[in-house]
Amino acid sequence: ALCSSSAAAWNQILERDRDALMKRTQQRPLVQNHLTVREASIAATLWGITGTGLLYAGTDPITAILGLSNIGLYAGLYTYMKPRSIYNTWVGAVVGAIPPVMGWSAATGGSLLDLDAMILGTTLYLWQMPHFFALSFMHRIDYKRGGFAMLPVLENDGEKTSQVVMRYAAYLSTVPFVA
Repeated sequence: ALCSSSAAAWNQILERDRDALMKRTQQRPLVQNHLTVREASIAATLWGITGTGLLYAGTDPITAILGLSNIGLYAGLYTYMKPRSIYNTWVGAVVGAIPPVMGWSAATGGSLLDLDAMILGTTLYLWQMPHFFALSFMHRIDYKRGGFAMLPVLENDGEKTSQVVMRYAAYLSTVPFVA
């Protein structure tokens, strides 16, 4: 939870100007000036260091590396891509797929290449696509207002978005047969 909090805080620091433009994010603490950027940066850093340290001390190095890497992936690449490329969603889905793999690593000490770990990560990755594309279609006006390059923002009829939703739902439906 601390690594996720760190990633979310860094994201809100980096996107505070865009958050101010969107109805669903206008009440965030930085937008409302309840926190300064310095205060948020200190909290984000402490959460990231503490979360990674606890994962290292309480589980194993692989889980700690995954936790730290996910902070960087979310607050770095994903946040950077959101206003620049529709493929940000695919990167964001990787971010969401990593926590169950972290759980697998922490609980079993097994390899990240074990079939069970790959099924967990793949299931979460595939599930996120129809889930998020449906949400982003509902909030497409807000995303457009914030200047984000989401697939639903770039189309009027939702046809491409619905095709992606259906394709990933079909992929997801094959997971029980593989498992």
